[in-house]
Amino acid sequence: MKRKGFTLVEMVLILTVVFILAAIGAWKVAGLRDEANGVAQDDALATVLRMQQLADMEGLQETATDTLGRILELQSDLAAKGHYYYQINPTNLAERVIYDPVAQQWSTP
Repeated sequence: MKRKGFTLVEMVLILTVVFILAAIGAWKVAGLRDEANGVAQDDALATVLRMQQLADMEGLQETATDTLGRILELQSDLAAKGHYYYQINPTNLAERVIYDPVAQQWSTP
């Protein structure tokens, strides 16, 4: 006699394997998101440090003490000197780095 479908046991086994694979995939994706956020934070810090070093080399003086204001001031001062390649969304940078006016240093939160 020839069958034309799957038995109930076969369907349960297939669904079990699919659910296990989906759970492993969801777990891996969650880990990748955390890793990507960490890399983005490190990249943002490296970017503002390069901007600050370039501003220091150009002899530019920044007066803003808050993070977003400092980034905006760095971008505008560098653009005025012809360095247009640092025109990155300042809000995104300000969410990932912190400027300490007392120590005059950039860091990650």
